[in-house]
Amino acid sequence: MTKNETVLAQLGCGYWGPNLLRNFSALPRCRVKYVVDSSPERRAFVETNFPRTVATDSVGKVVSDPEVNGVIIATPAGSHFQLAKEALLSGKHVFVEKPLATKVMEVDELARLAQDRNLVVMAGHTFIYNAAVRYVKKLMDAGELGEIRYIYSQRLNLGRIRSDIDALWNFAP
Repeated sequence: MTKNETVLAQLGCGYWGPNLLRNFSALPRCRVKYVVDSSPERRAFVETNFPRTVATDSVGKVVSDPEVNGVIIATPAGSHFQLAKEALLSGKHVFVEKPLATKVMEVDELARLAQDRNLVVMAGHTFIYNAAVRYVKKLMDAGELGEIRYIYSQRLNLGRIRSDIDALWNFAP
């Protein structure tokens, strides 16, 4: 690890995982050291396309690695809480692809664990960082749009239909 380098481990490389892996790997001063996936095919994909990243099926190995600063979770929604909790208890910052968890009390527990350990836990609502969204937010904050009375949003691509989470969690911006 070089000075000021963030070292990450990613759990899951199925449907959305390759996008996260590509984007985090492209960040300067950021290295995805590990990807954990139960599928030998997905691990082979990682080894072929991301040769600097170690592909494994061992969550415990990567979460306990002291060099790893943060964990990216891109697994089925039902596993998010337990994996995020394990990472936080191991002293890692956590980015979880939405939803953060499937129950409010689980989200509360993750928030408490992160706060108690001075760690960041973040849901993957990355659209808020989109340039167009940030521009509209800037206009709203400056009062240039007047009083907002109604907002309409339309999702143009359904993506993969998911049965493991509520449609609002999947389709909301």
